[in-house]
Amino acid sequence: MNKIEEFNVDEYIDKVTETKRIFRQSLEKYGKEPQCRQAMEECAELIQAVNKMLRYEDRPAEPEYYANLIEEIADVEIMLFQLKEMFYINETEVHEWKEKKAKREKERLKNVINKGDIND
Repeated sequence: MNKIEEFNVDEYIDKVTETKRIFRQSLEKYGKEPQCRQAMEECAELIQAVNKMLRYEDRPAEPEYYANLIEEIADVEIMLFQLKEMFYINETEVHEWKEKKAKREKERLKNVINKGDIND
């Protein structure tokens, strides 16, 4: 059996629903301002993790740096979920901005490719 056949959609939805419920509860427990500050802290920790990955990119990947990067990405994603909850931002609004930014980046890439210089 391959991974697609093993994937249980209902089980996945239940896990996602439970995870969201837990992070909504933590938002209710700690409050808006502390969670906003936590979001800033988690973003800073992600910056540090990315920096370590770049600093040591000439060496074989250090498992602890790679694991830390994954952990910090997860932390930031959790905080992004809470920020969207706090400020009543829905996924459609975020997706619309992502589409706008993708179109803009597509144009930039086209211009770079046409100029033949990726440093512009």
